[in-house]
Amino acid sequence: MIVGIYTNKSKDVGGIWSNKLHSLLNRKGIEYVDIFDGNFSAVNPVKDMPREKLDVIIVLGGDGTILGLTTYASENDIPIIGINAGKLGFLTEFETFEMESAVELIKSDKLKPDERILLQIEIGERCYFALNDCVLQRIYSEENMGSQVIGLSVSLDDTLVDKISGDGLIISTPTGSTAYSLSAGGPILAPGIESFCITPISAHSLHHRPIIYGTESSCVVRVDDGYTGIFCDGKFIGKVSAGDSVKITRAAKTVKFLRKKDSNFYKRLLLKLNNGRE
Repeated sequence: MIVGIYTNKSKDVGGIWSNKLHSLLNRKGIEYVDIFDGNFSAVNPVKDMPREKLDVIIVLGGDGTILGLTTYASENDIPIIGINAGKLGFLTEFETFEMESAVELIKSDKLKPDERILLQIEIGERCYFALNDCVLQRIYSEENMGSQVIGLSVSLDDTLVDKISGDGLIISTPTGSTAYSLSAGGPILAPGIESFCITPISAHSLHHRPIIYGTESSCVVRVDDGYTGIFCDGKFIGKVSAGDSVKITRAAKTVKFLRKKDSNFYKRLLLKLNNGRE
């Protein structure tokens, strides 16, 4: 077994946690390689990796750090184990004080897979992938310093389902339903549900509500009006103008996490979103 270790150095000041992880892996006789910190994201995916074939990637960081590796992990079918050195750590499975237990479970092969679906976002010839969400949102520019709303038309399988006037919308996966979508009033979707959710952001209407639809459908969002930016997993990927369209579908590949045998989504939900109190 070869373990890749990706450390967010801004979260692991002085290398305290990575050094401890190295020591624990050495003690168990597990081979590992360090992955350089490239500040990866949906717009800056991993390109150069160790030549060794990795069996698993341990991420030392928070949710944002994990999101930066999902494209590479999904394309190469490498599961991720998250050790939380950040704040919320909703995607991580272990806290730093559980590191020894994590290594023991890796050695004994006693972790279970947790497979998550991804979004594929197409803008013209460009293509991006997101584990959490794709967001179309009004942005400010030197040409547009006002607080104008944007207008968006949303279609599913070539059928118009809504016209949204407001700050924008979020298209989230079940994984992303506990992120920005939740803050904007969207529902929580359990990880195994084959669905995506369209959540309006500060819509200027009383009728707009989140729409949950099946992952087999193709969603196209057309910009009707306003200065609009597109964000994938929180990273800005570009601007679109009136008349432009964005196509969002389910990606062919998935990303896998490894979790404890007794890991439970609802317990994590209660703990992480209730300031650590059960």
